[in-house]
Amino acid sequence: MLHRQKDNGNLDLPNATDFTARPEDEEQPQSLSLGAFAVNIGDSESSSSLNCPPSKERLPIFPDFLLPGTFDRNLAAFKAQLKEATAQRTFYPLIPLHISRRLIDNSFADVMVEHPFISLACFMTLLEAQYATSTVGPAEDASRWALVNAVLALAIRFKTAVGSESDISPVTESFYQNSVMVVRQLILQDPNLLSVQALLAIAVFSRGLPDPQAFILLTTNASRHLEILSRRRFVGNFTSPVIYDGDQFERVYEVSNRLSEEASLIMQRQMYEPTGTGIL
Repeated sequence: MLHRQKDNGNLDLPNATDFTARPEDEEQPQSLSLGAFAVNIGDSESSSSLNCPPSKERLPIFPDFLLPGTFDRNLAAFKAQLKEATAQRTFYPLIPLHISRRLIDNSFADVMVEHPFISLACFMTLLEAQYATSTVGPAEDASRWALVNAVLALAIRFKTAVGSESDISPVTESFYQNSVMVVRQLILQDPNLLSVQALLAIAVFSRGLPDPQAFILLTTNASRHLEILSRRRFVGNFTSPVIYDGDQFERVYEVSNRLSEEASLIMQRQMYEPTGTGIL
């Protein structure tokens, strides 16, 4: 597992981080194992429908990058890039765009089922924009970078086959660390809805980590930013780099409230755990 810290907003994550863990209430995918990734039984793009296109036009059930041998070579090559980035103390590179697209297509609904703070259409717009701008750093947009990386980390964690977590965890961790490295910037910058969504995305991933301190910090700051935005909306001074409809704002508000309530319960439990790591 990679161990590194850099401008992470005072989050001491590597000391108590298990990137193979999923939240207890997270739905487990029904899957067939191929290599180290899980492929949902319902993911097959072949169909018995009478409206199916000719077989030569169908997408393969297992894309080339998941085929035996190919997957192992690609994974080894990507891990080598991660080691190089670790040595240079830089951001980790993103995986190829066609893999990210496929990953999101096959997992977005699952990872967002409980906390739908962004729509697929909006996320794909941000994903494409990030890849078009830079695959190795924020490129002047920390919120977009953090959101893209955190959602990719969630998707990979969800699609990883049971028993293959140790093989894939460096990839999952690299995306999470990419988002963590800009947390301080997200917290200190002028709030906008995208920065709130980024903080929530990282918070949702951190729910699966043993140490709850990152989750508490992220949800608290997301809630604070959202309160500022709410006041601005009320007085008609709502600005954002992306145009959002009212429904999306309300969804973000609902998710933030639920996560804040969960964080409050965690803090209350810690107050009565004298032998724990508590926050007091």
